[in-house]
Amino acid sequence: MDIQSLRKDSALITEGQWIDAIPNMGDLRLRVRGASSPRVVAVRARKQRAVPRNERLRDGSLTVETTIQIETEVLHEAVLLDWDGLTDGGKPVKYDPALAHEWLTNPDFRDFADAVVWASQVADRGIADQKDATEKN
Repeated sequence: MDIQSLRKDSALITEGQWIDAIPNMGDLRLRVRGASSPRVVAVRARKQRAVPRNERLRDGSLTVETTIQIETEVLHEAVLLDWDGLTDGGKPVKYDPALAHEWLTNPDFRDFADAVVWASQVADRGIADQKDATEKN
């Protein structure tokens, strides 16, 4: 096993990168941070700690509903940075944090949130060799 094959570009994970070829999302490209970026981890941890004891299960873990709420808020606050190729009724939609919040936290747009999660997982690989391809975008 070559240790260099395990190397990730932590700057790409932290700063975010454009991800395209998202399954079932047409020409949509998303600029996202990787799930393991310090910002993403910190936002998730802060939100989890803020859940009061009386809103947790007996063992102290979070309910499914609370976990979903936190994860979609993390996608909005720390993961999704921009988009390209998104339309509404055929008209291009510029990135707007308020729209991102609405679409990421609304269960009717779960497929969009899933696309952001998928892109974040790809970005999380942070493979240095991919840097050249993402800089061309």
